[in-house]
Amino acid sequence: FSSGTGGGHGGGQEHLYGPNLHVVPPAGDDGGPPTSKAAIAAAAAAAVAAAAKPLGLAGIMRRFKRGEKLAMVTSYDFPSSRLARGAGVDLVLVGDSLGNCRLGLPDTVGVTMEDMLSATRSVRRGLDTPPVMGLSKPSPKPVLVGDMPFGSYLVEADALRNAANLRMAGAELVKLEGGRTLAPMVRSMTLAGIPIMAHIGLMPQSAALQGGLRLQGTTAQSARELVEDAKALADAGAVSIVIECVPEEVGAAVQAAVPHVPIIGIGAGGGVAGQVLVCDDLWGLHGKPPSFVKMYADIGKSSAAAFENYVQEVRSGAFPGKAYARSMKEAELEKFSSLMPEVWNTAKTMLPKPQDVEELSVLIKQETKTSELGPLPIALGQSTTSTSGNIGNPLPASVFLDFASGRFANLPAKASLSLSQARMLSSIPRSLSEDTKVLRTVKDVRGWRKSMSEMGRSVALVPTMGNLHEGHLELIDEAKKHVDEVLVSIFVNPSQFAAHEDLDTYPRTLESDLRKLEERGVHVVFAPQADEMYPSGSPGGTVVVPRFVQGKSEDACRPHFFTGVATVCLKLFNLSKPDVVIFGQKDAMQCCVIGRMLEDLLLDVKMVVAPTSREQDGLARSSRNSYLTAGMRKQAPAIYKALSTRTADLTASSKEVRDAVTADLEAVGFEVSYVSVADPREMTEKNDSDKIANSIVSIACIVRDGETQCRLIDNVVVPTNESA
Repeated sequence: FSSGTGGGHGGGQEHLYGPNLHVVPPAGDDGGPPTSKAAIAAAAAAAVAAAAKPLGLAGIMRRFKRGEKLAMVTSYDFPSSRLARGAGVDLVLVGDSLGNCRLGLPDTVGVTMEDMLSATRSVRRGLDTPPVMGLSKPSPKPVLVGDMPFGSYLVEADALRNAANLRMAGAELVKLEGGRTLAPMVRSMTLAGIPIMAHIGLMPQSAALQGGLRLQGTTAQSARELVEDAKALADAGAVSIVIECVPEEVGAAVQAAVPHVPIIGIGAGGGVAGQVLVCDDLWGLHGKPPSFVKMYADIGKSSAAAFENYVQEVRSGAFPGKAYARSMKEAELEKFSSLMPEVWNTAKTMLPKPQDVEELSVLIKQETKTSELGPLPIALGQSTTSTSGNIGNPLPASVFLDFASGRFANLPAKASLSLSQARMLSSIPRSLSEDTKVLRTVKDVRGWRKSMSEMGRSVALVPTMGNLHEGHLELIDEAKKHVDEVLVSIFVNPSQFAAHEDLDTYPRTLESDLRKLEERGVHVVFAPQADEMYPSGSPGGTVVVPRFVQGKSEDACRPHFFTGVATVCLKLFNLSKPDVVIFGQKDAMQCCVIGRMLEDLLLDVKMVVAPTSREQDGLARSSRNSYLTAGMRKQAPAIYKALSTRTADLTASSKEVRDAVTADLEAVGFEVSYVSVADPREMTEKNDSDKIANSIVSIACIVRDGETQCRLIDNVVVPTNESA
């Protein structure tokens, strides 16, 4: 099964039998090309004869009785059903989820009978077409199930007519949503010769009456009702039953109650005869799927990347290039140029030069490992030595600068790079094998944000300094609740470190950070160099000074810190133009500073503050926890214990809490820098006699183990107590 060699429309052997059957022509007696079209036709006939037979309902029941698990997927069109057949699935459902997944409807209710019939015919053709060679395994044709849409079976006459139409469109089974009240209709359809697959549990067509798209059968009584529904439907003749979104115990109980009927679960656990998933969900076509779905691919992300590659290659001129263009024969081109010399003289200047396209392809294929350098002002092809201190050796002469990423890469031997190639190369995105795209420059971020705006996608920014831990990843989880795309920045900001602090030794773990982010489903990361964020040097000529916190608690200890934080965050906000920014409560004063900056500078950005992420023993997660020795780590949970214990009484005075927390921690060896009881908006200290209700109680302290020390911060939010 391979493509013919003729090219064009109808030029190759692949077109002799239509577009869907690709046949390898048989060799002649001498092993050469085929000797006749009859031989080719014979090969085609053999291929058709070898096509799989239908599995049928009888085949489903045989597999069920042998204890084989049944695999069902939804499909709505020719290509997906053809792939499903090639994968060896047992059943293919043309579901009314067609509405959500293909028609852009908010739910399944708007799907019509005409929609379902059209999709069923398309899927039927896909199942009847031999699978794509290399993407399939020998297996029978799956059983095709057609879904009855909302309103198509309200009365028996309509139900029978519409079910018959589905059967004539190619469905072998017809699916209905409903419990035992639907049993009489199931019986009538069965008597009319229409095999029925019932559907209980969560029923999307009537979800409004079930409290929305939520777990069903969660109480003993509702679980019993589902079991009774299954028994009644089986007694009425249902040959299979789908059960959706129930506890796994309920799914198993339903199967046990009707042991002769295969129960197909979706979000119903593994104690049933088979499983069904919506193909778009297992593909990841629409982003994050429901919690009971395992994504087996991320077609949505790879498709978006394919479109992006296409657009950029078209705009840069890399596509179509010579590889995807056709040329006139030389003799005909000469005749044409003599017939229309003025037109041809203009036209030939519009064609890309072969070397600009062909050599560019070689450059991309042969790109080697690149350094992590930011953009440097060097001349292409010239040797230079870094003065930044990041490189110890001169760059070789055979390098080029990838403008999009700000990295250097090697040129192939004896290659040169023209200016037009450099422009084209700067438009080529990184390899599609890099699941998480790393943006390096201001230009990269602005371009990406513009593309998100053009697609109407909302964006959240999660600013970090890297060395990521579970607390950072929980911020990403929170961000996904609010927007379509999450941008994570990884930048160790020099302007928030004092000269004596740990800027040089702060952990930089970009490679492992990117792995964690990819596993968490982050598609884009901004990881700039310092000179990208501070072109004139850190901290720059213009800074943001949050005066309202000056001299208070954390600012008194680190007077440089919040100016650095506010300045870099404003830069990040201006670059990425996020709809939402996500911060963690652990850095309480930082949250207040950013919130006030958004308000005072009239930034149209929503701020979400996520709860402090903690280890099981209460220690607040922090990148600096990696500095802790085993002994220090054992001590550290005492911080949260002291805070939570001493703030339990909302009527306690601020002084009582400050003194008690300080005493608790000093007693176990901590050096306490401060204990603050402050109002949550201004971070102004409360008077000694004020009650602690409606305050933030925060602490900074130092824990030591021999010569090693680590500064830790934490806080708790004390709620309002109206009676205090």
